[in-house]
Amino acid sequence: MIAWAVRRPAVVWATAGALLLAGGVAFMRLPLATRPRVELPRLRISAQWPGASAELVEAYLTAPIESAVQAVRGVAKISSQSDEGSTRLTVDLEPHANVQLARLAILERLELLRADFPRGAGAPTVGNYVPDELAEQPLLRFTLSGPYTAGTLARLARDRITPRLGAVPGVAGVDVGGGAEQGVTVAYDATRLRQLAVSPDALRQTLEAAQMRRALGVEQGGVAERPVVLDARARSLDALAALPVRVGDARVFRLGDLAAIRLEEDSRDFFYRVNGEPAVGLTVSRLPGADAIRTAAAVRRAMTTLAADLPPGVKVRVQSDESVDLARQLEALVIRGAIACLAVVLVLAVAVRNRKSVVLVLGSALVAVAGTALGLYFLEIPANLLTLAGLGMGIGILVQNGVVVVDRLRSAPDTPEGRADAGRGITPAVLGATLTTAVVLFPFLYLQGNARAAFTPFAVAFALALGWSVLSSVVMIPALGAGHGLKIVIWPRALRLYAGSVERLLRWRWLAVGVVAILLGVVTWGFVRKVPRFSFGAWWGQRASLSARLEFPRGSDPASLDRGMREFERIVVGREGVDQVVAQGSRDGAWMQVTFARGADLTPIPYVLQEELTQRAILIGGATVSVQYQGPGYYSGGGGSIPQFRIKVLGYSYGGVEQIARDLKQRLERIPRVRSVDVNAGRFWGHEKAYEVTLEPDRAVLARYGLAARDLAAAVTSEVSGSAGAMRLELGGEEVPVTLKAAGARDRTLDELRTALVPNAAAAPVRIGDLARVDERETLAQIDREDQQYVRTISYEFRGPAKLGERTHKSFLQAISVPPGYSTGDDSWFSWGEDESGKGLWLVFGAGVVLVILAVAIVFDSVWATAMVFLSLPVALAGSAAAFWIAGSAFTREAAVGVILVVGLAVNQSILLVDAALARRRGPNRSLLPLTSAAVVEACRDRAGMIVLVTLTTLASLLPLAVGTDPDELFGAIALATVGGTIAGTIGALWVVPLLVARWRR
Repeated sequence: MIAWAVRRPAVVWATAGALLLAGGVAFMRLPLATRPRVELPRLRISAQWPGASAELVEAYLTAPIESAVQAVRGVAKISSQSDEGSTRLTVDLEPHANVQLARLAILERLELLRADFPRGAGAPTVGNYVPDELAEQPLLRFTLSGPYTAGTLARLARDRITPRLGAVPGVAGVDVGGGAEQGVTVAYDATRLRQLAVSPDALRQTLEAAQMRRALGVEQGGVAERPVVLDARARSLDALAALPVRVGDARVFRLGDLAAIRLEEDSRDFFYRVNGEPAVGLTVSRLPGADAIRTAAAVRRAMTTLAADLPPGVKVRVQSDESVDLARQLEALVIRGAIACLAVVLVLAVAVRNRKSVVLVLGSALVAVAGTALGLYFLEIPANLLTLAGLGMGIGILVQNGVVVVDRLRSAPDTPEGRADAGRGITPAVLGATLTTAVVLFPFLYLQGNARAAFTPFAVAFALALGWSVLSSVVMIPALGAGHGLKIVIWPRALRLYAGSVERLLRWRWLAVGVVAILLGVVTWGFVRKVPRFSFGAWWGQRASLSARLEFPRGSDPASLDRGMREFERIVVGREGVDQVVAQGSRDGAWMQVTFARGADLTPIPYVLQEELTQRAILIGGATVSVQYQGPGYYSGGGGSIPQFRIKVLGYSYGGVEQIARDLKQRLERIPRVRSVDVNAGRFWGHEKAYEVTLEPDRAVLARYGLAARDLAAAVTSEVSGSAGAMRLELGGEEVPVTLKAAGARDRTLDELRTALVPNAAAAPVRIGDLARVDERETLAQIDREDQQYVRTISYEFRGPAKLGERTHKSFLQAISVPPGYSTGDDSWFSWGEDESGKGLWLVFGAGVVLVILAVAIVFDSVWATAMVFLSLPVALAGSAAAFWIAGSAFTREAAVGVILVVGLAVNQSILLVDAALARRRGPNRSLLPLTSAAVVEACRDRAGMIVLVTLTTLASLLPLAVGTDPDELFGAIALATVGGTIAGTIGALWVVPLLVARWRR
């Protein structure tokens, strides 16, 4: 193939040009996304049962679903959370299970189970699990505000804005949050209806008849046909009040005489405010595969057009735009990539001093990048920050193959045959060097969970680039290298100084090796003891935030939540460093999130506000309040978040698990640096206890009055129902909801319920309390289970160094002793994520080392050479560890990816030196002769220039990504690990490997 290409340079030119054009078009067509596409071996099941307590939900909804799902093939573990009125189950599948087939099998079993579900329970839904760190955030968030009611703003958003934005190409949907719903409320007095012997069903039937519009047939007059339509719809409040309510055979009432009818806005006890002002929120989500930047731009243009036609005073504000950060990071990547290309050009220009050779090397790298973009396009892998990072980091690495080929051409005749022979001769070396880098990427395919979803696209992009670089360098450069006139510049003074230093080290070899061993030990100690293993925002640059949650006991006035949250808002709105404050709430609780401006998260501002909110929360009586900060830690100097640790307690007795959790809380609170111990950390929201009203009917008394249990249930429903039905009517040309509900149902007491009368055939004054025992009892608000065991999670914050927190946490776990049948374990969030899939990166590291050793053995066919290359790895890995120790940065998953790359990159320099040493050691019949110090120095002089050139081109592409980038960010973490390892690997190849390859006995 090389000889064929050398004889047809025009064909190679055309092919290279076509590849560059196709790659450019493919790159422009690649959809840009903020997150990789995710399909993890985990499913989520949810079901609703309105009005049921957590205990009933667990017994009649959660437990049957667990039993049905447990029998599905591929299910490894089931965790459930039963709340009042709902249940949520998390199903963990086997690592290699087919997620879609498992989902279909679960749906089939749940469909068979539906007939056994209690009355009123909804059908369960099954969806894929996506972790928060990989979840696709809403593309855009808008707020709508103005001098109008919340209901008017909500209707404006639903009727005029949502349809227009939903029609924008690439938009998956538009959700409206906040506001109120305008409608008609028909509130009846349950006592008065009972006195008149009128059932709420009679009112409901009347309202349903008021929305009747039915086709009755066709009237034919001559040749004309006219449809006959019955239109009995009420079109005004007066018409609604005049509707007749028929009771029995003779009595007829007006609806307005039996119920109060009024037009009102129903906020459903929900509020939504941005920076202290009432607002309506609009959330725009992106279709999978749609370009985030183009879609966001189209949505903003559509919103600008809509804003001009909105009523006077209505303001539309953009609260968040994911495409802005994506565009900023892409712009930074383009700038840094351009700087990297210029740096590589400068290095090549200084080292080669031949314009055509520089163009050939860079041209081969650009063809490799274009081929990679084309491969990503055909593989339908979207361009996210990780795939682009793989391309950006690969520029200098791709140049290496071109440099090696060009270096070989300098010693070959400038003829087609000479260039073809040079290309064929250098191909095994290029393949071997590329193979040692590429093999470390293959284990990425066997990752599971979050790590697989995040890093596999990166590995695919990097591997594609390496493959194309081999093809472009060994084929294109010899074919187009006619008349290159290549001459590598030799720096004699630097070469003499280097050779002299190697000679001195060989003379004091034992001392030098001992110093290297001591340095490796010191760096290992520093990495283990001083470098934290977690960091906030390392994956996707999340913004620091402070959240506050507030809840009052059930039955409390919802206005109390609103007042309490306004107190919190007054503390944070308008404060320095605060970017946005969003508060929202319902009758169940209220929540506020404070987002800080970039840079403010590394100041005391978040902790000052957290302390002020905590002090204010103490003054709110009878409430459950939680104030938490998530972001870079001020106490730890900005190197990581405040360590939050979690302990999980499991057992088959809920009371026993609860007692153990409370005992652990008391023990934790005795530790001086421990703060914010929460024994309900598993639920994140709500009270541990709830209350329910129970009725135990006396069947003998029911029979005496000719009643059945369903009659008692209907009577109780009419007394306590807050909403006995809902429908929509067209009033004034606009369709509005009409709600029928019992007046004062939310304020009814138990005594009033006991004294309420029950209609009966004998018209006797029978009270509910005469027919049933009405009591209130304490019950559980939420029940968590894992594989049929009850679960309690305890969380706490450790105010101090991260390493000290880890040691304290481990010591505390080891000191825990629980009775038989119970167990405890570490459930900390920072331990590589929810599914612990990040631990698989270390398996990838180990597999990468093994594969590199095999690749080197294949290239050299020598155990001795393979051992020498392997012994150079600790120096390169120590360089990565030292880089994080010196930078004071946390070692994140991105950093682990950089270390894995170092395994493949660092051996390239050592391979060059060991190859030269092996050539001087080989004797007749492939025997290995002792290698003298003089031969080692000669090998070092021969390969030092190439090692330095390869290192400089690699650093030229990596340093622009590392310099000026936060080491806790995506590019910074990978680049820091790779730069540190590359520099140390070069030092090891130039000065440490010569000590190992030389003969140890004189």
